[in-house]
Amino acid sequence: MDTETSYPRLTGRPTMSDGAIIVSRDAEEFEIAVEGVSSAELGTLFASFDGARSVSEIKKGLSAPLASTIDGVLRELERHALVDDRGAPQVRAALDVLLELEDLTNDLLNKTLYRNPFWINVQAETMTFPASVLHGLAIENYHFLFRESFFDSPVLGNQLSTSVRKLMNEFYVDEYGHDELLLRGLNALGISREDLQDTMPLPETMGLCNALCYWAAADPLFFFSTLGLLEGKDLKKDSYIEACERFGLPEAFVHPIRQHAMINLKGEHGNLTRCIFRELPPIDAPTVRRLRRQTHLFVNIYDDFYSAVWNHYSTCSELLRRVSAI
Repeated sequence: MDTETSYPRLTGRPTMSDGAIIVSRDAEEFEIAVEGVSSAELGTLFASFDGARSVSEIKKGLSAPLASTIDGVLRELERHALVDDRGAPQVRAALDVLLELEDLTNDLLNKTLYRNPFWINVQAETMTFPASVLHGLAIENYHFLFRESFFDSPVLGNQLSTSVRKLMNEFYVDEYGHDELLLRGLNALGISREDLQDTMPLPETMGLCNALCYWAAADPLFFFSTLGLLEGKDLKKDSYIEACERFGLPEAFVHPIRQHAMINLKGEHGNLTRCIFRELPPIDAPTVRRLRRQTHLFVNIYDDFYSAVWNHYSTCSELLRRVSAI
């Protein structure tokens, strides 16, 4: 503890004794006495250890003899863990913070995404929606993956950790070209690369891409926390692929999309976030609060993406939203 700039706060309960102060904590008692200083004077000193003032500020309000005892008293209190520093940042291991964010994300997903009309209908035993819903998700996922380099590339040179840079570079290489897999599936529907270049993504798709671009550039720590959900953390199967198979969509459409899903599952991309957070330094309390707030926003944006796919593709008359038709 830096005794001049720290904000000492007692962690025990002090009581005055004859020429000393007794500090009680967890059924233990510690006696603190200073030669030539009365218990009343020590009581005044201990009362100032409230975490609201720095040591230098406390000294200004005390007599010179009493002020000169502070350093020794604090060392003795610190030796018995009877004082902490309110001025020191409260930090937690990055992985512990991530686990808290994962719990929050799961809770939010249960309240939003898992009640989303897209997933309710796609996972229902009886599929009463048009095939355009499943085709539409492939189209929007293509637009998302086509733009993945926009939001992955800003963090490739991130300075937080050499290990993190290595993990992200490996991930970037693995992800490169995944849009081509979805393109092959869409080719089976008669949709060409030129068709997709003439197609507008849904606003919610661009909203998700733009949010990730912003976080990757301005708040890489939060961006890293989103990768687990985006890459299917904890998933052992792909519900979308299963829905395509149950619907009876042609294998020429499903196979390339299944390949993409299997690359993510076998590459354990869903665990990337945990691997990254194991390499990060501790995180302070204000940053944790910011990450929690942004998690709410991210889950809402992600939920809006799937809602938009359902709302548009379950009712559309034309599968492609062509720019040339405007």
